[in-house]
Amino acid sequence: MIRRDLAQARTIFWKDFGSTQLFVVIQGTIGGLAAIVHGIFAILLGNRPAGGLIFDPATGAFTILPTYQISGIVTVCVGLALIVWTIGFIHHRNGPVIFLVICILLFLVGGGIAQVGFFLIAWGVSTRINQPPDWWKSDLSGNARKRWAGGWPAFFTGGYVFLFIGIAIWLIFTPPGTSFQGHISAYLLCWMFLVIGLVLQALTIVSGFARDINRQALNEARLPVLEGK
Repeated sequence: MIRRDLAQARTIFWKDFGSTQLFVVIQGTIGGLAAIVHGIFAILLGNRPAGGLIFDPATGAFTILPTYQISGIVTVCVGLALIVWTIGFIHHRNGPVIFLVICILLFLVGGGIAQVGFFLIAWGVSTRINQPPDWWKSDLSGNARKRWAGGWPAFFTGGYVFLFIGIAIWLIFTPPGTSFQGHISAYLLCWMFLVIGLVLQALTIVSGFARDINRQALNEARLPVLEGK
């Protein structure tokens, strides 16, 4: 009995977990993990003065805290808080606001610069988790929305594949501190994958709105039937 109730609860949870929310959760989780990596790196540098706002020009991370070690510990803690909040609470009424506050704090304590853009995208999309843009409903026919919604899995998967490949090229062939002149081809290839990944992410957001609207319409159509029972 208990197992059946748990299975039903998981099914309901995943049905309510829309495409837009899933995108935000993954964005926030990846950003939090990247910040934790920055924090671990700072901790390994020891209890030394951070040397101003930029504690490591090679990684391009800022901090308002006095030492590498303190900055790293706080960054790891705030990164974990971001992951927990994104997974468990981003869909609540004030979820996006607190998400943005945590992201700003993470940037100030040493969470890195590169993921700021991803945080802003995730925050913007999070404000529409429970309310997709109205113009999707009024300006696009049901068939057009279905076509967009049908492309969501490919856009979603492809976007992250291209982004991860771009990041891997950067880490393996052009890590922080390397000369641009000596790795022009690798840099160009890296940015090509990153740009394609970002374009696919934009398409993921748009198709995710369409998918959520279709899911809401389907749920509303089923509601009278369930009430009749």
